[in-house]
Amino acid sequence: MIETETALPATATTDERWSWPPLFGLLEIQFGAAVGYLQVAVPYWLAKDGMPLAEIGVLSGTAFSPHAWKLLWVPLIDLGPWRRVWYGVSTLLTAVLLLACSVLPEPSKHLGVYTLLLTALQAAATTAHAALNGLMAITTRIEDKGRAGGWQMAGNVGSTSLIGALAIGLASSHSRAVTGIILAVLVLASSAGIFWIIERPGEKAGQSVPALRATWERTKGILADLFRTAFSRDGLIMLVLCLMPVSCGALTNLFSAMAGDYHAPEHVVEWVNGLGMGITGAVGSLLGGWISDRINRKLNYAIMGGLTGLCALAMSAGPMTPTTYIVGALAYSFANGMGFAAFAGMVLEMVSSGAAVTTKYTLFVAASNFAISYVTALDGHASTFLGMGTRGSIVFDGLITFAGIAGMGLLFLLFLRKKPQPTTA
Repeated sequence: MIETETALPATATTDERWSWPPLFGLLEIQFGAAVGYLQVAVPYWLAKDGMPLAEIGVLSGTAFSPHAWKLLWVPLIDLGPWRRVWYGVSTLLTAVLLLACSVLPEPSKHLGVYTLLLTALQAAATTAHAALNGLMAITTRIEDKGRAGGWQMAGNVGSTSLIGALAIGLASSHSRAVTGIILAVLVLASSAGIFWIIERPGEKAGQSVPALRATWERTKGILADLFRTAFSRDGLIMLVLCLMPVSCGALTNLFSAMAGDYHAPEHVVEWVNGLGMGITGAVGSLLGGWISDRINRKLNYAIMGGLTGLCALAMSAGPMTPTTYIVGALAYSFANGMGFAAFAGMVLEMVSSGAAVTTKYTLFVAASNFAISYVTALDGHASTFLGMGTRGSIVFDGLITFAGIAGMGLLFLLFLRKKPQPTTA
């Protein structure tokens, strides 16, 4: 059975506990800043330093890996009513690590340290992101799940592109150190919205229970809820879906590094990977979230993945000109935003209640991020296939997306064709 949160009676007291969906867009800026820094600015800087696209793809895939293996520590967030604290501390670490990455001299000559700092940055940002996901699941109305996911993804993909391009622009006009200071201040300022989130106390908040026993009982509840969901029929199907390359949008991690092959000047790269992709990604997310409340959410996810794959194949067929770069990247960004929102709505539908809300959401997001990491690395290596270069990366991204959709269709055919019937008395 898919778990959903039961709506409470609309009273003045309970209404005050529900969060305003657009607030999650603001609180997601810290995550977008960390991801945008690695996704947009770092590949652009390394490509200018002469690093091959294949090596950039490996570095990006490695640094993004905490988004997949954060499941090792995220269950700690569910141990108590402290998701807001986790968000605040992790966001502070995100700001500090952004500054540390920016002041490192000649990063292309210190790739080991640079990769370590970037990986730690993503670990901090994704921990805050996980805490926010848990808050979104438990503090929004059931009828607002799609809208909340759409706003969160709008803040995610919008700030990712805008802040990534802002980093390039600031580094060009000032320095990378100044860039780090400004991004750190921006991250801390946007996180102040966490004070407007009301985290509900636990069901036993009013009881006097020894701390050790309460922790043990809470841990057992988290593990039981996690395994009940993960090993259920729908949970296993969801895990497989998340691991498939259906709507990864991995090319957004490499677009800035591809600009030179399309002869796109620096101001075009900044505009496309900043304001352009920020607007298209955010609008796509809001539209995808709206659609996810109106059709089957798994079908919506497959459709949005198909649109993303079509955009990649269409871009690969165009000439290597700045116009192709602009139109292709923006169309891909729009479809990717819709796909991310479809994913958020699909997962929120399953995990919005229980003791392991944050952990369950993280389980599925980690699986999806693992897919994004391996597709990013494969996209980068595809540039060496038959000497196709950048065009080979884009073609491969489109093809692997449709391969993932085909696998999703086969999965539905095998396991979702016949729903289990309830036992009659």
